[in-house]
Amino acid sequence: MRAHLDREEIVRALSAVLMLTAVFGLAVYYSLFAPQPSNQAVRLVIVKPSELPQGVEAELTVKAVTGDGAVDPSRDDWVRVSLSDSSYARLGFPDRSGTIWSSSLMVKLGAGQATVKFLDTEMERVRVSAEWVEGRTPLESDVIELYSGWRVS
Repeated sequence: MRAHLDREEIVRALSAVLMLTAVFGLAVYYSLFAPQPSNQAVRLVIVKPSELPQGVEAELTVKAVTGDGAVDPSRDDWVRVSLSDSSYARLGFPDRSGTIWSSSLMVKLGAGQATVKFLDTEMERVRVSAEWVEGRTPLESDVIELYSGWRVS
């Protein structure tokens, strides 16, 4: 009888050891091989105001964001912001002598973002793109369409 009890205890102990090993093994596997969300920026995003009245200056913000959409404040990359060729719109940034206007600008991100001015004297659809130029790691570009002069109802 005693031998029978010893075998049961041995089987229980081995079962417990195997379960603990499996749980620990899965935890180690998950921590090493399962995809983890990155806190580093992977793409650029252009943020626009809800309305762009014709002939009124507005601001566009370019952000370096992580996979889940959070701004990566460590990014200080160079980004090219451009408008479609056939547009009357202009992008601007402040200078000591006033605002410099162009259809394409190079901006440097500060704390993961940069702001540029936007001005369009016509009612039109405008394509705006943000393209990574230089920095720690490449960022995916963003392209949006703006409807200048139309009111959102």
